[in-house]
Amino acid sequence: MKIGQLRLVHFRNYTDVTVVFGDGIQLISGKNAQGKTNLLEAIYYCSTMRSHRTLTDQNLIQKEEASFLIDLSLQRGRQKEQLRVCVNEKGKNLFIHRNPILKVSDFIGEVNAVLFCPDDMHLFTSSPKVRRRFIDIEISKLSKRYTQTLTTFQRLLKERNALLKQKKVDSIYLQVLTEKMCGYEMIIMQQRFAFLNELFTYCQTFYSHFANDDTRIGFEYECPLDVDHLDDQSYLLQKYEKSMERDRISGQTTIGIHKDDVIFTIDGKNINSFASQGQKRTLLLSMKIAITAMIKEKIGEYPILLLDDVFSELDEFRRRQLIEILPKEMQIFISSAEKIPSNQFQRRDITIFEVENGTLQRRVSQ
Repeated sequence: MKIGQLRLVHFRNYTDVTVVFGDGIQLISGKNAQGKTNLLEAIYYCSTMRSHRTLTDQNLIQKEEASFLIDLSLQRGRQKEQLRVCVNEKGKNLFIHRNPILKVSDFIGEVNAVLFCPDDMHLFTSSPKVRRRFIDIEISKLSKRYTQTLTTFQRLLKERNALLKQKKVDSIYLQVLTEKMCGYEMIIMQQRFAFLNELFTYCQTFYSHFANDDTRIGFEYECPLDVDHLDDQSYLLQKYEKSMERDRISGQTTIGIHKDDVIFTIDGKNINSFASQGQKRTLLLSMKIAITAMIKEKIGEYPILLLDDVFSELDEFRRRQLIEILPKEMQIFISSAEKIPSNQFQRRDITIFEVENGTLQRRVSQ
């Protein structure tokens, strides 16, 4: 998978710019606050239908404009796709080959992109909600069924919470909602655990490459059921029955997969208590590269890899290690505020773009 051409209209600080990309590495170079991250954000938005920097789409629209437009030409194997995203105050308008796509879930995954950015370091220290979102976003790139299942569960959860807030709760209807939710939760827990298990199998190899030692990395998945009994729906129902009175008093569902969390470990210990910043960054980068390998295994082609300001915290040796491990078949976007000597890219295909005040100029191709 690769992007051939991208057009941005009124997206962040881009008024109207069209850029053609090549194979291999696309180095997006320029001073700070010129639009490097904005470019990567636009590509990532097409992949997930959300920004990694803001929760509000309106913040992506250029000041004093009413909407933004992203046109993207995508090469998937031998097939070419034309994608369009137009966002205004009324919502999203999505098109594939000029045909309107009515459901966002049907558009997610057409552009398969994996993003690494400095803010991702908050993954380890932020609330469980952030880690759940990370897991859900990555699984959704691999399974549309997961996206649909999660959406249905969230609708049922909202309906159950609304019922619990009523003065007089219909017990029969509450039971029906609970049983339906449990069925979807079993699927979600199983897929979350399977994803994490496979992720860290891949991740260990990449982490060992970067760290050059025998450090063991891992995870602990915290969910309503013990991970050895993720097929026991009756036990989940029993847990709901035990929490029923508490749910009625609080007016909300107090257990369930909407409370899930994952604890990242290093040599069996919580990474937040025992790992250095360098180890955390190495783990995070290893996880992102592992996800690209998982996607290749599942769908038969590499996703697009977006590395935002990845070189700023890496010495020359680590930079070389990173470039060495990245597959040559993958299209990779790297943003950098500093000029990177081309010899660090080990004779790879590389195209360099200079970004200045929302404009891009192709500088070097080799």
